[in-house]
Amino acid sequence: MNFKKLICSVLMLAALCAAPLTASAAPVTAVRSSVSPARVRLVFDSTEPIKYTDEKNGLQIVVNLPEGTALAQSPVIKKDVVIKSITVPAKKKKKAQVVIDLTKDCQYKLYNLKNPDRLVLDIYRIPISKTTTQLAGGVTYTYAQEELNGRPIVSYLVSVAPAARLELRPFSAAGMYNGRGSLAKQAAERGLVAAINASYFDTDGWVIGNVKDKGNFVAMDATPRSGYVVQGNEQKIVRDIAYTGSVTLPDGRALQLKGMNRARIANDLVLFNSYYATSTKTNQYGREVKIKNGRVVAVSTAGNMSLEPGCVVLSGHGTNAAALAGLRLGDHVILTQSLGSSIADAATAVVSGGPLLVENGRVNVRTAEEQMAPDIARGRAPRTAVGLKPDGTLLMLVIDGRSSASAGMTLAELAQYFVKLGAVSAVNYDGGGSSEMVINGKIVNKPSDGRERRVSIGLGLFIT
Repeated sequence: MNFKKLICSVLMLAALCAAPLTASAAPVTAVRSSVSPARVRLVFDSTEPIKYTDEKNGLQIVVNLPEGTALAQSPVIKKDVVIKSITVPAKKKKKAQVVIDLTKDCQYKLYNLKNPDRLVLDIYRIPISKTTTQLAGGVTYTYAQEELNGRPIVSYLVSVAPAARLELRPFSAAGMYNGRGSLAKQAAERGLVAAINASYFDTDGWVIGNVKDKGNFVAMDATPRSGYVVQGNEQKIVRDIAYTGSVTLPDGRALQLKGMNRARIANDLVLFNSYYATSTKTNQYGREVKIKNGRVVAVSTAGNMSLEPGCVVLSGHGTNAAALAGLRLGDHVILTQSLGSSIADAATAVVSGGPLLVENGRVNVRTAEEQMAPDIARGRAPRTAVGLKPDGTLLMLVIDGRSSASAGMTLAELAQYFVKLGAVSAVNYDGGGSSEMVINGKIVNKPSDGRERRVSIGLGLFIT
């Protein structure tokens, strides 16, 4: 396909001064064209809004321009995937026409734009469609195939009204919060109306981000990242959620926590709770202390200490193991944890990801502030995100990408899309091959890996 010929040929339509214009004609100063994967676009530049009519007869689109408009009678394109030819017939009945013959039936849109004035004709290479279904009281699911900046986009949107008797909470795709597993399987087993992937993770399944479930810390990260927060009956998107944690020993020394519910590494101090597993899964090269109600109830150098609800285990290696060596049964230990936000600290549910996309109804993509990796910050990819509208309506969004059917979005495009949806705040989550939406136990989007990727944390709609 020679698109240079298209552009050059279209310019032949700009011979608009060949005949004098009447007072009713809008002076068309130039004709431009562009071709993209999603559409062919013709633009008629003018010095004022163009009055037009259009009609579609089978595989032919006819654009009628004002009386007196002079157009060169010349074909614009001889051959294209969707366009057979574009011609300008001889003027008749005081009308100027542009006739587009199609190779197949296509949707199109003809509209005026201002500043500067121009008439735009978009002929879509892809079907443009939108289907909305009711999932539950106050919950709708919308599938859309559309065009964005000349690229095809397929989106999946779950909208949850404030009155819906559902709540969005984190859950483990692995069954327990360490490791990775099938989001679809866990969503089906939990009877979730809808679910999406959420926080980032590494190849071992370590959660990269801050997660709280039912008021309990599940995972922690010191890097400031934005996230979705539920506090009482309110849901918010909060920026700069960053974990700090310490353990104060009886002698007054304070040890800084370096991780939670993940594998222990060299010179590490990791906090475990029952959200991790039934035991710490550590080796014997360290020291572990079990704490209940602020008191030491068990000490071990054997590793793999058991985990029960209501207890936490401090697991130290190297210098941190040595620091724990002086603790004895019954010693008082003070555990301090914060997410750097009074809202997040009081919240029952927290799931951070990042970056922030929308704040106070305006685009505010905070990639630098939240230290996002370059491929996330600048790439075009499948996306997963959550937004909130002014009335509290929750928006769960997944965008397919890396395919001919859907190009994916940049973070800036994703933010603009949320603003278009009416969101006043929005936050991005893990994307790429991880992007996934599950409706009633079934994957509805098309993951870019060609199959479901095992992930760590999901966000699901639980029936209250």
